Amino acid sequence: MSLPPLVGHGDLRRRLAEAADAGRLPQSLLFHGPEGVGKQRLALWLGRRLLCGRGGCGECRSCRLADRLEHPDLHWFFPLSRPTGTSSREKLREKLEEARMEALEERRSEPLAVRDPDGATGIYLAAVEEMRGKAVRRPAMGRSSVFVVGDAEAMVPQAASQQAANAFLKLLEEPPDDTWVILTSSRRGALLPTVRSRVLSMRVAPLDREQVASFLVEEAGAEPSTAEAAARRSQGSIGRALRELSDEEEGHRERAEAFLEAALSREPADRWELAARISPSGARGGFSDTLGAVSELLRDLAAVALQQGERSFQPERARRLARDRRLTVHGLSRALDRVEEARAEAAGNVNPQVLTATLLHDMAQAFSEGGAG
Repeated sequence: MSLPPLVGHGDLRRRLAEAADAGRLPQSLLFHGPEGVGKQRLALWLGRRLLCGRGGCGECRSCRLADRLEHPDLHWFFPLSRPTGTSSREKLREKLEEARMEALEERRSEPLAVRDPDGATGIYLAAVEEMRGKAVRRPAMGRSSVFVVGDAEAMVPQAASQQAANAFLKLLEEPPDDTWVILTSSRRGALLPTVRSRVLSMRVAPLDREQVASFLVEEAGAEPSTAEAAARRSQGSIGRALRELSDEEEGHRERAEAFLEAALSREPADRWELAARISPSGARGGFSDTLGAVSELLRDLAAVALQQGERSFQPERARRLARDRRLTVHGLSRALDRVEEARAEAAGNVNPQVLTATLLHDMAQAFSEGGAG
């Protein structure tokens, strides 16, 4: 199967195409913006264009291979779980490359699948060494090579992260001729400053709601009414909208309500009980998604508190939950700030149980002080 079509970002695509055609495109780029808005898909589109001899025609063998993720000179790297049973760096490098090939095959067979990592993931030093090894070799088909590194901030919070990111600097500083390195990140600030200083940063903005809804209907086969509802809650993110279509997303919303209920409880034991039910691992997987659902819920409640309930993602649910008088704008704002801090901490793969316990305590304090004010 081929990659799904790239949606939106017309102005940015035009600027990138013009720079590439004029030979002015920097060899090291960073696409940053909200999660799920198409940064990696945009990078793969640009990679296909750079490898095509006819400006990304979409019809030649090079373009067809790129669309099927089979082009030997288009290298897509992304965070992976660390393989077990690797006794040496060379063995780890081999196992990670095998895992990457398997992951690419999964993306070929199910390009719209929602994937949640099972446990900790990262871009490890061995993967960086694999990139550098491929970069110094001659391209297999043409004169150019393109490296797309998705979620590049994963080089920072993981073990040996500084070592991996610093090794990556050498590739960014002096890439071989006709080699482009395109990073993507939903958390630009989590990248090392030395990495950010060596790339041209370009923001990838959220999509229009209509673009998201149309994609869900045409590519994911969603009913128009279902697609519209998911698009409205997506905040311009196709990735988030696809999650809305999955049964798993409803589970995250239910857990978000449990977080709110525990934070509002007058019994601290309720908060400890909820924290104990959280898995002690996998902070960057489903737990991070649950925190995202908590953040969305607090934003909805704040919209109701500001008498702007029509702007919330799920107005009826928000109005039902907003009856507690402690849910003031001030308290919700403080709680939301703490949740966003917790989401950043979760990206560092901390213990979710410990993080949940401290987060619920801080949320309870925010609501208590907000209600008193």
